Amino acid sequence: MNDGLVWLLAIVMVLVMTFTGSTLKIIKQWEGAVVFRLGVCKGTLKPGLRMVVPFIDKLVRWDVRMLINDVPGQSVVTKDNISLSIDAVVFYRVRDPMDAVNKVTDARSMIAMAAQGALRDVIGSLELDTVLQEREMVANRIRVNLDDATDPWGIDVRHIELTDLQLPHDLTRAMAKEAEADREARARIIKASAEREAAAKLAEAQELFTRFPALMELRRLQVLTEVGAEHNATRIMMLPDTLLEMGPANLGKMLGGGK
Repeated sequence: MNDGLVWLLAIVMVLVMTFTGSTLKIIKQWEGAVVFRLGVCKGTLKPGLRMVVPFIDKLVRWDVRMLINDVPGQSVVTKDNISLSIDAVVFYRVRDPMDAVNKVTDARSMIAMAAQGALRDVIGSLELDTVLQEREMVANRIRVNLDDATDPWGIDVRHIELTDLQLPHDLTRAMAKEAEADREARARIIKASAEREAAAKLAEAQELFTRFPALMELRRLQVLTEVGAEHNATRIMMLPDTLLEMGPANLGKMLGGGK
């Protein structure tokens, strides 16, 4: 008799614990739990310890924190008929768990499909140069289009990140050649400008040396100082300016002793 009573109490305790576990549910702070009672949506439970009717109520939980969805590489064509391969990441948040559960069968898959369509629509309306130079503007336009599409589902798209953008190989080579030619042209312009400035400075120096011949001697002494600082075996012979001004005949007479 005592053994039967013990077994009965054990069975009752197990039933009570099972019933209690099925009745009391813990809703975390970052969860949105939608309650369905006999298939009818009754609302969303707030975070904390909540009671439900066992075997009658069904909970569908949804994370209401910031979520991400990776959009695999999509082949899109720009307005100027250039094919691109773009990878993107969608940052979104569930605003209304009831709409996310009741209005779409799989919200994550639907967001990925809608993001692919938004990518094609936006990139297809822009030229390649705009896509490459104004990526933030392009990403924001994609976000606006995607947010409009997902708003009825209770989902807010917060940000779109274009993680990778690949160009055709032939186009990449052509752009590299164009950039190289542009850099070479700028280098030639800079070099020509420098030579023009150097010529102007030399003309100014020539005029100054003509007006003040002593400056030329100072310049020669400076050159000698610079050459001597190198500790080399170079020999330098200084000649007066009068020798340079003399003609060949007079120079020969002077070297020949005046004969």
